Amino acid sequence: MIFKQALTAGVSGLALLCTGMVLAGPVYQPQGANLTLGDVTHGKRVQSASSNPAGAAADYNRNAGKPFRGTVVSFAAGLEYGNLQDLFDLYDEITKGHEPSPPGTGPVQLPEPKPGIDFGKIWDELNPDIQAAVTEIANEIAVQSLLLKVISVEGHAKAWVAADAPFVIGNEYLGGAWTFGVNWSGSSKAFGLSEDIEFDRDEAITRIEDWFNLLPINRPVLLPVSDEFILRIDPMTQVVSGFIDNDSSMITKSTRTTDLSFGYSRQAWSNESGSLYLGAEAHYYNMQLSRVSIRFGDISNSEDLFEAINDGNFRTDERLGVDLGALWVGENYQLGVQVTNVNEPNFTFPDVDLDVYRNPNSVQFLLQDQRYEMDRQWKLEGSWFSKERSWSGHIGYDADSATDPMGDDFQWVTASVGYATNSWWFPGARLGYRQNLTGTKLKYIGLGFTAFRYFNFDISSALDVVKIDGQKLPQGLMLSLGFEINW
Repeated sequence: MIFKQALTAGVSGLALLCTGMVLAGPVYQPQGANLTLGDVTHGKRVQSASSNPAGAAADYNRNAGKPFRGTVVSFAAGLEYGNLQDLFDLYDEITKGHEPSPPGTGPVQLPEPKPGIDFGKIWDELNPDIQAAVTEIANEIAVQSLLLKVISVEGHAKAWVAADAPFVIGNEYLGGAWTFGVNWSGSSKAFGLSEDIEFDRDEAITRIEDWFNLLPINRPVLLPVSDEFILRIDPMTQVVSGFIDNDSSMITKSTRTTDLSFGYSRQAWSNESGSLYLGAEAHYYNMQLSRVSIRFGDISNSEDLFEAINDGNFRTDERLGVDLGALWVGENYQLGVQVTNVNEPNFTFPDVDLDVYRNPNSVQFLLQDQRYEMDRQWKLEGSWFSKERSWSGHIGYDADSATDPMGDDFQWVTASVGYATNSWWFPGARLGYRQNLTGTKLKYIGLGFTAFRYFNFDISSALDVVKIDGQKLPQGLMLSLGFEINW
């Protein structure tokens, strides 16, 4: 099937996330109409007030002080895939050539011996010219090193799911607007951690020559031609296989988060040119985190890893967070700024088994990867509206980059236009563009509509493509469904 490799990572991750029905920590993708319009205060729908903490008061005042209450329940999901054709087939091939951990230390019990890298033809040429044969071995190691490097950059698959229900209650209590919300979101990612393969050609020639100088009966079946590369000779069949013995690994991370928020905003100042609104929002995060790291040598095939994920334990952390926002609203425009995660709450992933790792760089990465901090981030926005506010244009910009729980960097810039209508029969529509300025640097185009005044449907597809089973598919795809209620 076309989606075989993508679904191996995506569906397995989503199934794990949905097990507890309390899904994972912030996925940093707005839901509902905001998936297309961007993380901006577009002012026409209830979900607009769930962006900038100052937005609810602006919407309340625009209603001339009338009670403004409502919610929009949204469900969203997304999949992002590294730019590698048949990613998990490549994982399966690479792991065949990695030496397992010593017995009793590896996290996965291998059902059968690994085939390794076949060096049969090279071995046949050893007697006439050992140096030429070693050069061929070095070339094969160089290929393996290159594949590991490619995997470390492009060898990932990521999936996320989310459900969101922001509530807006505008009234005269303390002269402002109150909001509260419940958000469930979850993400899961599998990616490769590569380690350079150390190979000394001269040392390898010496070791092979010493091996050949022994009597056949005294020749060992294992021949370490370098500290990280071993040849294994089957004494019965004389089949020669090569094995890489280093700490290159496959890692998966999953998070589940419940986010309960409570906010207040009000008008702070006003004149003939416009009004300034200020707001604050407090968050209670209940985040469950899971992490599994397995050396390539301990994986028979990529499916073994996902079985290990399902058996993984989740660690629970609870933290408080604070967001602040300001919004200047003119006659047909508005400008806003917000800062998220002012106090930068941090969370800790479970430990992984470090006993099987020898490379200090791998150990250091796994120790640093254990901690996740919600980075403080500044967001800027600007919007233009037609006289009746039917047409609108929006720009959003993350002023600095931040990191999500999966370790991916993001800094979004968005541009969008929208047409809103109060008609039951004529739908509203919107078109948006978003680009990650760091990390994956993916570009997305989004399209959405609002039918019967209350139903939102939005889809966003990456402009970058990836080949899966020989066919070109979007490297990322996001979908959101929502239903709005006002009272």
